[in-house]
Amino acid sequence: MPLTIILPSEIKKRLQPRYPNAAYFPDRFLFVVSTTLLCWRLHWDQQGLPILGDVQSASGHPFPATNPFNFSNLKHIDSALSTSFVIALLGFFESSVAAKSLGGAPTDGIQNMHLSSNRELIALGVANIVGGVFMAIPAFGGYGRSKVNASTGGKTPMSSILLSLITILCILFVLPWFYYIPRGVLSAMISVVAYSLIEEAPHDLHFFWQIRGWMELSLIFVVFASTVFYSLTVGIACGIGFSLLRVIHHATRPRIQILGRERGTADTFENAEADPERFELIEGCLIVKIPEPLTFANTGELKARLDKLMNYGTSKAHPALPRVRRDHHNKNIIFDVRGVTSLDGAGVQVLKDILQGYRDRHSRVFFCRVAGGSSGVVWRLLRSSGIVELVGGDGHFVGSVREALRLSEVEDVIEGEGIGGGGGENRGREGRREGYRDEPDQ
Repeated sequence: MPLTIILPSEIKKRLQPRYPNAAYFPDRFLFVVSTTLLCWRLHWDQQGLPILGDVQSASGHPFPATNPFNFSNLKHIDSALSTSFVIALLGFFESSVAAKSLGGAPTDGIQNMHLSSNRELIALGVANIVGGVFMAIPAFGGYGRSKVNASTGGKTPMSSILLSLITILCILFVLPWFYYIPRGVLSAMISVVAYSLIEEAPHDLHFFWQIRGWMELSLIFVVFASTVFYSLTVGIACGIGFSLLRVIHHATRPRIQILGRERGTADTFENAEADPERFELIEGCLIVKIPEPLTFANTGELKARLDKLMNYGTSKAHPALPRVRRDHHNKNIIFDVRGVTSLDGAGVQVLKDILQGYRDRHSRVFFCRVAGGSSGVVWRLLRSSGIVELVGGDGHFVGSVREALRLSEVEDVIEGEGIGGGGGENRGREGRREGYRDEPDQ
């Protein structure tokens, strides 16, 4: 039976380049109507064919309103929470995939309109809250419905509004006519939609194979196998679980860098680990770039990564190896925090503990390029938490790495490191300073 529906659709698809109006031929509608009439006239239901039958609500009203927050329903909250969580995550991924897949192509879905996943999810959440009053099934921006809408010529959001109005009219006035619809026809319609969903699977599999996306291919195989051999719920749980684990793994890995100056330059600073032959570390300084916001998710590993940089000069060294860098190599620690556009309480707390450890070891700490400047949220958190006073006051916050290096040399001289020809030593040190130049906007 699904082949009876798929075959006309394939014929229409091949005719559309030459005959665009072929898209408006109601092949599926005619199939449903014809099978319903045949079932009614030939009494297939009396011969054992399952049909839709009479559809009525328990109260007798088409849209009965209930109070979803009734205290008598609270006894079901334990069993409902886990299911609601899975439904919400599944709906989020489904809506995101639909917006991403159908919103970019000019021939699919709503054209000439920017799709915002945030606005759509807010609208769907409000719709589900209102629908809960009428005991409606949770609805999301389904990929299957969006594909059907696009294939039938929907161009604007008005197509969804008209579809909703038609659905309401059918429930109110046409529902008795659906009595003789064979259930096999309804299953075939769902199968056709499922077939349209996997049409892109061969292309996606080839793409991931071409780019050697083994993680994505493994996830696809695990979800497919668990769905086929166990259940749909297990497949959904595996897909959501592994996806969340990947997100958490990515979010909890600090992407800090140790900077070095490019040889032969005075103010070009880049990741020294990317090309050790081209960039050299600064004598007596450790320059660390934090290119991301600091939150509770990624600050857990921050101290361990910084300790590796201080002890080995690289984040790739095994912690069991003997220490390479000594305390005098980390006399001055410079943080380039332009990428830290936001901080939360846990991030500030961990950062302060790290800085306190540096001060206890008599290391100077400098910050450069604080996001937002003295009027930004980051600066306000650094000051209110006591970090500004801990590292030496406002003077230890400068606009570039080069300024921080010059300030560290001045403080070296003040502390007596430059006595006895210290000026010449510092000038030589300026020329020796291992590698790195400020970015143009530093």
